[in-house]
Amino acid sequence: MDKKDFSDLENQIKDTVKSAFNAIDFVNLKKGINNKADDALNGVKTKFKDKSDDVIGKLRNKSQEFSEKMESKIQNQHTNLSKVNKKEKNKAPVYIVKRPIGSISGVVYKVLGYTGSLVFGILLMVYSMLTPLFPQFLTNNFIFLGFLSTFFISSIGLSFRGRYLRNRVYRFKKYVKILDGENYCLIENLASDIKKKNKYVVKDLRKMSELGMFKEAHIDEKQTYFMLSNEVYDNYLKSQEALKQRNEEELRRQEKSNEEKNDPAKRELRFTIDMGQNYIKQIRSVNDALPEEEISNKLYRLENIVIQILEHIENNPKKLPEVNKFANHYLPITLKLVNSYKELNEQAVQGDNIKNAKNEIEKSIDFINTAFEKLLDDLFEEVALDISTDISVLETLFTQEGLTKKDFEN
Repeated sequence: MDKKDFSDLENQIKDTVKSAFNAIDFVNLKKGINNKADDALNGVKTKFKDKSDDVIGKLRNKSQEFSEKMESKIQNQHTNLSKVNKKEKNKAPVYIVKRPIGSISGVVYKVLGYTGSLVFGILLMVYSMLTPLFPQFLTNNFIFLGFLSTFFISSIGLSFRGRYLRNRVYRFKKYVKILDGENYCLIENLASDIKKKNKYVVKDLRKMSELGMFKEAHIDEKQTYFMLSNEVYDNYLKSQEALKQRNEEELRRQEKSNEEKNDPAKRELRFTIDMGQNYIKQIRSVNDALPEEEISNKLYRLENIVIQILEHIENNPKKLPEVNKFANHYLPITLKLVNSYKELNEQAVQGDNIKNAKNEIEKSIDFINTAFEKLLDDLFEEVALDISTDISVLETLFTQEGLTKKDFEN
């Protein structure tokens, strides 16, 4: 595309805008409205001027901000799980067995073990004392002592088994109490309350889950959280995936910021696009406050054209010089007009002069829309030329190969 000055276009816009503001003069409102519009415009310029001045400083602090954001996101993970947990809190008992394994059997084992240990221990002691008194039955005595010893050791084993089962039931009830109706808990908190290490608690919880004491329990890969239900675990996995994606996006933004820091052209491109998007945001804000459908449609059209121009420039950075006037002159003038229209529309009395002034601004916006569309179309001039060239080359090749319609007719 040939480089164009666009000075004629700028002059036409200025003439049209001048007509609009002359119409505003009829109602002696130009001074007040212009001041308010200028304040808004100056606010935008000041904001982006400040942004341009300290952009390098911000980029230098980007790494620190990134680290802080990551830390904040990890901390917020606990909060996100809490939100999910509140919805499911009443369902927590459903995922916990009412009578854990060992509640009854542990007691039975302990009673049998303690009783057997006492009885067989006494018998073993007494028989050991009597055995030397009957040497003629020495072999039988040793066999009987062997049986007593076996039963005694077995009884001790039963008592230890019962104690183990009862201790596990005690820890299970302790875990349930710590959960307190919640659907998840930090393993660190569980370990702290029962005075055990995290690894011990993880192994303990997994064993209880295998035995069905916790019906749908899960432990995350990092062994940080204990979750009672499949639903909470699925939500946790989704939140982890979302966090991973946010981290990747943040890393991409970090890399992009570093590139812009080292490349003035990219920094200028980003500055122009951000400024244009800010203008769009302000125009949209005014549009939302206007009840009239006709002017809203004009502003929607304006917004859409500006968005397309910015997207094209973002994808084709080499064309940034061609939209300098668009970004630095046309958009500020357009925003000023839109703000002026809003001020006029808010006047309590809508006399003929105010209506005429509003009509002039609407006509100006129509002209600006047409001008911006022409600018957008000019930006695609090279694309259209390339397409035309490709079509011409194809037609030439088809003609040389005898593949045209005319060749088939012959």
